[in-house]
Amino acid sequence: MADILIWLVVGLAAGGAAGWFGYRYVEARKPPPPPPPTVGEVAEARTHASTLEASLQKATTEVEDLRTRSGIARPGEEGLPLIESSLAWRLRHQETRVRFLEAKLTEVETSSAQLSAAEARAGEAQRLRWRNTYLEGRVRYLEEELVRTGGMRPPVIVDAVEPVRAAAPEGEPPALIDAARDGRADDLRRISGIGPKLEQKLNSLGIWHYDQIAAWSQANIDWVNAAISFRGRVERERWVSQAMQLAQGKATAPEPVPETQDS
Repeated sequence: MADILIWLVVGLAAGGAAGWFGYRYVEARKPPPPPPPTVGEVAEARTHASTLEASLQKATTEVEDLRTRSGIARPGEEGLPLIESSLAWRLRHQETRVRFLEAKLTEVETSSAQLSAAEARAGEAQRLRWRNTYLEGRVRYLEEELVRTGGMRPPVIVDAVEPVRAAAPEGEPPALIDAARDGRADDLRRISGIGPKLEQKLNSLGIWHYDQIAAWSQANIDWVNAAISFRGRVERERWVSQAMQLAQGKATAPEPVPETQDS
């Protein structure tokens, strides 16, 4: 027991000595404390602190001014109305204006589409009118060309009373007369397919009245087709049946139409 106590006392003494030497070593390694500030250094630090406080106050004021002009709400004030003429108010106003202009643009585009469709329809109608006018002019030109080149040349009058009629290569000539009865010829243009030129041609052949055409036989029709240089036209356009109706007064004839050019 005595040995244990001895060794315990020796260990404590050794540990205390080691700790004291370590403390002294650490103290010896520490840098020397800074010297106390002078009066000038203290004054300079206070001046710098005042400058920093002034800068902080100026920055705070600028932030508040920017917040006021921008309309950005402070925490907890998000639901308050915007300040008029602030940036946020102007931004919201511009957004509203943009939506309004977009709606007007959509309305204008819809109206333009409808107008374009109407213009397209009007253009189509104008194109058809122009085409009809062109075709009518073309028909008149071809009729005049046929007369000029001899295809529909009127007969040459060599006698004041008896006109010279073109010889028919086929068929049998119908009943022909030199002039209209009582000087009043029927309006042959009321027969669909007979135009002004063709009416003149028929009159030159001696055909002036509906009852003449209504009485034609097939041989007469063949002769007339050959005389007017339009094979099959009389049958195709049903001149005989139309003339019967006009002669009997049982139906109203269609309006005169320009003479077509069939081969």
